[in-house]
Amino acid sequence: MGDPMAAGHPLVGREPELARLFGMIDQIAARGGALVVRGEAGIGKSTLLAAATRRARERGARVVTTAGTQSEARLAFGGLHQLLLPFLDLVRHRPDPQRKALDVAFGVTEGDAPDLFLVGLAALGLLTERDAQTPLLLVIEDAHWLDRSSAEVLAFVARRLEMEPVVLLFAVRDGVPNVLDETGLPDLVVRGLADAASRTLLDAHGGADLSGDLRARILAEAAGNPLALIELPPAAAGLDPARHWEPLPLSARLEATFATRLTTLDTDARKLLLLAALEDGTMAELNQAAEELLGTRFDMAHWTLAEAAGLGRVGDDGFRFRHPLIRSAVYQSAGGAQRRQAHAALARALAGDPDRAVWHRAAAAPGPDEDVASALDAAAVRARDRGGLDVAFAAQERAAALTADPRLRALRLARAGNLANQLGRSTDAVRLLRAALQVGHLPAHEAAMAAFDLETLTRAWSGEATIRRFARIAEDLADRGQHRRALESLATVSVRANWDQLDDRTRQHVSAFVARLPVAADDPQRLAALGLVDPVHRGREVIARVARMSPAGMPDPDESMAVGRAAMAVWADNLALPFLRAAVAGYRADGRLARLAQALMYEAWSDVNCGAVRNAFTSAAEAGSLAGEARQIRFGRAASLAHAIAAAELREEDTAERLIADAEAALVPMGPNPQLSLVAFARGRVALAAERPGEAYDHLLRIYTPTDPSYQPYVAGWALADLVDAAVRGDRDLAVLHGLLPQWAETAAAMGAPHLEVQVAYAAALVADRETAEHRYQAALATSTGGWPFYTARTQLAYGGWLRRHRRGGDARAPLREAARVFDALGLLRYADRARRELRASGERARRRVAEAWTELSPQELQIAQLAAEGLSNRDIGERLYLSHRTVSTHLHRLFPKLGITSRTQLRDALQPEQEAVI
Repeated sequence: MGDPMAAGHPLVGREPELARLFGMIDQIAARGGALVVRGEAGIGKSTLLAAATRRARERGARVVTTAGTQSEARLAFGGLHQLLLPFLDLVRHRPDPQRKALDVAFGVTEGDAPDLFLVGLAALGLLTERDAQTPLLLVIEDAHWLDRSSAEVLAFVARRLEMEPVVLLFAVRDGVPNVLDETGLPDLVVRGLADAASRTLLDAHGGADLSGDLRARILAEAAGNPLALIELPPAAAGLDPARHWEPLPLSARLEATFATRLTTLDTDARKLLLLAALEDGTMAELNQAAEELLGTRFDMAHWTLAEAAGLGRVGDDGFRFRHPLIRSAVYQSAGGAQRRQAHAALARALAGDPDRAVWHRAAAAPGPDEDVASALDAAAVRARDRGGLDVAFAAQERAAALTADPRLRALRLARAGNLANQLGRSTDAVRLLRAALQVGHLPAHEAAMAAFDLETLTRAWSGEATIRRFARIAEDLADRGQHRRALESLATVSVRANWDQLDDRTRQHVSAFVARLPVAADDPQRLAALGLVDPVHRGREVIARVARMSPAGMPDPDESMAVGRAAMAVWADNLALPFLRAAVAGYRADGRLARLAQALMYEAWSDVNCGAVRNAFTSAAEAGSLAGEARQIRFGRAASLAHAIAAAELREEDTAERLIADAEAALVPMGPNPQLSLVAFARGRVALAAERPGEAYDHLLRIYTPTDPSYQPYVAGWALADLVDAAVRGDRDLAVLHGLLPQWAETAAAMGAPHLEVQVAYAAALVADRETAEHRYQAALATSTGGWPFYTARTQLAYGGWLRRHRRGGDARAPLREAARVFDALGLLRYADRARRELRASGERARRRVAEAWTELSPQELQIAQLAAEGLSNRDIGERLYLSHRTVSTHLHRLFPKLGITSRTQLRDALQPEQEAVI
């Protein structure tokens, strides 16, 4: 019985699956990758992975295997630690932040909770920077039981192995929810054997001796499942062929088959197996628990009986069941009281390891137990400090279930809901936060936070009521002298306030309170709150203060991010960019990928607003990728829409349309939400770039229409110049613009908001009559010269076109030529195309334009090329982009031919805009 290959049998009927696995193994020296092998229990996943393991060893690869276990799923990074054990001697060679992250994650030292993805980068380094000459195969059995932290890290690593001599194989059982289902990694679905292969396997394991009817029945019931074909014949041999089997699912049928073997064991042996089913402990731990449970000195003969019955094997590392369904059969055959007694014995045996013992204490508790609940609280804190939010969540939820006191129960439910929200488990978060609020007794701040998170998750935003509730809490904290906490309590709702339609009275009330707080006038959190909550009335102050600040004096990237967001909120993207870039650099250095994704998204949008689309192209693509890994759906969609605009300006309209469609498909089902304005904005910009101004106008006008779901005044402040462009070029009725422009001119003047000022000046020139147009164009050029090259070039393009249409072709050429040059430098190729068409129409001699080679690069290739051109080494680039240095090297060698170069010394010139040749 067991693995037919282990018994020397050929693997029957699995040629396609083996071909795929062996194809990866045979190429491992040249390229790596990952594969999730999926299938029901007993379908043969382990047998296939065993075949892949043998193949790898035959090819000279090093093989490391581990397995997820149910009991260790509640130990943060437990699975990762087991997999990396052979490489931990190399940890000392990792950069300090990575080394410290691993040490904290594995409990070697104490420290701040490590970022999950910094642990991932450290793990990637250990696996890819060992002896690079030896290919490596990593195999993880029962990966569905991995703790979430380990699974997240390994998925991060798996996505970065394509150019490494490393293959990572996971085995996942159908029907068991797990993190790997959400990663998008390639998979191999293992299905039942074909009829002929099923008959061959059945006959090889006793099926040939069965009656025809019973043999046919087993074939039908097994449905090609190899384990069933091997295990059912012995169980069925003694049955009356006429007896009808109970119609159970196959897994339950196999469990029942295995359970029959338990009846041959005595009571003590069954109790030992129950201990092993509940805890993957060492032999010494299980034996100690056995003595606790049996109340007598332990006899190893009981384990020998279990092994002889074909249920598993005994080793120093414990008792290992031959198949997970045997473990399940042992568990199911025990009653509730028996399980609690076994858990209690295990808790006493593991008393020296509180993170393991506490779960057995909780399982043994027949009802509420404050001592156990408090111990789970402590376990949650330890798990959170190690970066294991999933374990902390489970502990906090179980603690709440064991709590009788309503105040403590509500607080624990709220904490569990908050952790679920951080993990992206929205359904659990909603359930737990609602329960916490229903229990009541939460402190004011915790109740407000729970209500706010619940509103956000269910899209039931109450606007002014929520803001005022937080304002009251902040005022109460301030009255008690807790000014920093008061400011922090508003940080949560400030971003939401910026995007939603609050009345002016609420905005001014909250901003007046913030302004009164006795904190430094240039405190980053203060500026962010003022700008986000009340941009129109507080914009001038925010702009003045940010203009006098420098990111060089801010070692904390959170501070740089806060200042950058403050500047963006008041339409001062040119001031925001240095702070956002400093935040990006800081988060990179700290390995905080979730925050890095957010900072990159904001940077991308500021670059879009400033016209630097070549920068936006790389920032937005990276932000979208990292946000996907961090499961930040909204940030990811926002990044995709910025990416779409950049792609359209780079003549990649198909890519732009796909990105917008994907974002819209995710956002529309959420109902009315502010991000729909970004969809409308992106569609408008893409249509404008594609020379469809009428269509662009229709999309952009939605952002200014209060009754439209895409209405959003903040985004309207980004789109003003585009709306005017679309209306003028699309020959639309300008009456709407004549109504809008005075309002925005007044706002721009009151705030001194630079992005609004340059747009208003540009718009005024485009809609001016013939008598005042030239003066307006000159005024717009003067306004945009203070750090807005995009608007200077746009104005030059429009002005040159106006001059040409008024038969002043000679005067038009200089501004048009300069506009084309600036557009090229910014990556605005569609605008550059328009400028050249105007040049030709003005009488400029035809110029041969050489296609920009860098536009052939993917966003990641362009980013790597830019960093290499700055002189960074492959290792430095890899650390910035969360790649191995070998992957960076491979990318460089692949992109050189696209740029028409042969070495990195030529990169700087290759990335410059092409020069034109007069012909």
